[in-house]
Amino acid sequence: MTKVEWANPEIWFFMDVKNADGSVTNWGFELGGPTQLLRAGWKRDSMKLGDVVTVEARRARDGSNNANAQTVTLASTGKRLFAGSSQGQ
Repeated sequence: MTKVEWANPEIWFFMDVKNADGSVTNWGFELGGPTQLLRAGWKRDSMKLGDVVTVEARRARDGSNNANAQTVTLASTGKRLFAGSSQGQ
């Protein structure tokens, strides 16, 4: 986890992803809005810089390194959280 932007209308987080060739690419993941995530069990500090997470997501249609997150699993606790976003990009 390299950055978390907790703001309306959606929350975004960014993380470095290791590619097959060993290089690293920074990806952006869109989540639902703050109210939606709070209802789904999130807290403002559910994800912190440096956290390791597993994300199930749909890649942006434009092929950029952005995606619409569906679920996020926190490595520290194993907790799986619904990302609150159902819109495709």
